[in-house]
Amino acid sequence: MELEMNEIAHEMDTANANQLNTEPTRSGYNILYVDDEVNNLNSFRAALRRYFNIYTAESGAEGIEILSKVDIHVVVTDQRMPNMTGVQFLQHIPGDQDNIRIILTGFSDIESIIEAINTGKVYRYITKPWDKDELKITIDNAVETVMLRRNNKLLIQKLQLNNEQLEEKVRLRTIEIEKQKELIAAAKAQSDALLLNILPDEIADELKRFGRAYARRHDEVSVLFADIKGFTNIAELMTPEKLVTQLDEVFRAFDNIVEKYGLEKIKTIGDAYMCAAGLPNADPNNAVNAVKTARDMQEFIKGFGWASKIQNLPVFEIRIGIHTGPVVAGVVGIKKFSYDIWGDTVNLASQMEQRSEPGKINISGSTHALINGQFVCTYRGKIEAKSKGEVDMYFVE
Repeated sequence: MELEMNEIAHEMDTANANQLNTEPTRSGYNILYVDDEVNNLNSFRAALRRYFNIYTAESGAEGIEILSKVDIHVVVTDQRMPNMTGVQFLQHIPGDQDNIRIILTGFSDIESIIEAINTGKVYRYITKPWDKDELKITIDNAVETVMLRRNNKLLIQKLQLNNEQLEEKVRLRTIEIEKQKELIAAAKAQSDALLLNILPDEIADELKRFGRAYARRHDEVSVLFADIKGFTNIAELMTPEKLVTQLDEVFRAFDNIVEKYGLEKIKTIGDAYMCAAGLPNADPNNAVNAVKTARDMQEFIKGFGWASKIQNLPVFEIRIGIHTGPVVAGVVGIKKFSYDIWGDTVNLASQMEQRSEPGKINISGSTHALINGQFVCTYRGKIEAKSKGEVDMYFVE
């Protein structure tokens, strides 16, 4: 018996000398026992060394040092120790360490133990003298509890990490979607702007909503034609590039004038420019606005002619004709949409332009009747119009 105790003591001394530098070799679970009595430490080690990696300390200070270097799963401490009680030792363990804490004590210390349990510092207590099997079961439960708690923490950390990664993916995807929305919105705005550039607002909106625009009859529209005198001969005197540049400058100016007076540009045909007042929305001043547009066009052409003379370029002169009456307006076809107007009014407005003279504005009797003496006009006589009989003509001075 004495020989056996000596062997245990020898093993104890060897283990204590090397425990801080020894990797777990048994269950992988590390148990720290703190007690100021060496015999108690020896008994504890002898009872549990086959099941756990046992670390021992003879004081709370030594226990704290071991805890700073080894991942301890379960801490078991005696309550009554000099300098630092078991409860005080447990209270000095850093809060970031996750382990189970058990106290070995006598019944006389029960009140302080219960207080420690209530503050969350102690998992449970075991009364002395302890039973080997009961102690083993208690430590097994403690190990299971701490490992479950640690695994839960790891799981929560993984879930938080996955959640953060998911949130980041959602954030990046949201940014991508917003960029796509911006691109789509920009493309739509560009498409709408292009559509509005060739169609009236009301017609463009109808086309977007229904896929087609329905033809409408307008009872009073003033149709204006402007044509460059001798354009064919002028074209022979200029390079194609220069001719197109000059024509583009003229028609851009006409576009601005048309917009100024609220007219609707219909189209250009070669050197001819066609627009109308009173559509797509009715305008009681359509005839007056059409005449104002024509006068501004003639004024621009005069200034443009002076600039052309300085550059030794051919001078443009235009004839303008206006007639007021009913028309049908709408969009036809499914490609290259174009807003157009039809009817005798259009044909008669074209005849007014053909019967006009360079630098002049020729209007029909129906247009003259609507301008209410706001312009000085000169009567020119009548022309024969298909299905209309004779039509009066006037020059606007």
